[in-house]
Amino acid sequence: MVDHGERRRSQRVDAQLRLQLYLDQGDKKDETTELETINISTSGVYFRSTHFFAPMTKLAMGLELSVPGNGDEKSLALVQCHGLVVRTQPEEEQKDGTEYEVAVFFTWLEPDGQRILEEHISMVLTAD
Repeated sequence: MVDHGERRRSQRVDAQLRLQLYLDQGDKKDETTELETINISTSGVYFRSTHFFAPMTKLAMGLELSVPGNGDEKSLALVQCHGLVVRTQPEEEQKDGTEYEVAVFFTWLEPDGQRILEEHISMVLTAD
């Protein structure tokens, strides 16, 4: 029997990471918003926001990931990436200051970004 409800191909891990969104303000200066992720995988990120993002919205982001350092130390890496909003809950913009849950599929990661992301996820999985 085929499960049509689950389409993910990458393992997702719970992660409360710092996420920077770079919002294009048109003619105005671009705005950077800092948020926190809910979970992450090598193919995308899931986060909460008070700003509504319609599906298919393109986002530029920076993810702060901890990665193994020397010995038992961990270091931080800020990975720049682009993504496409694939789902927002609730599905329509609300007028009451609602918090949205937003799923984004990565369309581009900076060089070495994929490796850093994989190292972070591996570190989280082995810590459990």
